[in-house]
Amino acid sequence: MFLSLGWLSPCTLLAQEQEPVKNIQDDIQVDVKSVKTYADGDSLSIELFLISYQMDPREFKLNTFATQIVDSEGDRHLFSTMKMGRVLVQLADRQNYLHYLLEEDVPVPLLIQVGDWNGKKVSKVILVFEDSKEEGRFITQEVDLR
Repeated sequence: MFLSLGWLSPCTLLAQEQEPVKNIQDDIQVDVKSVKTYADGDSLSIELFLISYQMDPREFKLNTFATQIVDSEGDRHLFSTMKMGRVLVQLADRQNYLHYLLEEDVPVPLLIQVGDWNGKKVSKVILVFEDSKEEGRFITQEVDLR
């Protein structure tokens, strides 16, 4: 009996160590590709990949003003430019939403750039997008960038 418990124990530990895939909300997975600062920390560039797991193409509606970048001190910053695929939104345009048609299992790059970054360390990006099942309801997804 003692041998059988010792034999099962490593399998149990392996199962507990495996973590589920993070950053999935509403059948959209967000992966971090890169986080870079430029010109002595004056600007910040964050590149993410978004992957939809829904069978049908879906309209992705990102709330641009609610989507923010958080620094290590907890301060929130707005984007200067945001580009998803070929769709470009600039803060100066005052466009509330970025619309994009996501296909199943096709990674789409989302590039977020911030000016006047002042050399701070980035902590996370907060994405706010519309729920695919309930129009008008928005989901907040925090993506750790450390």
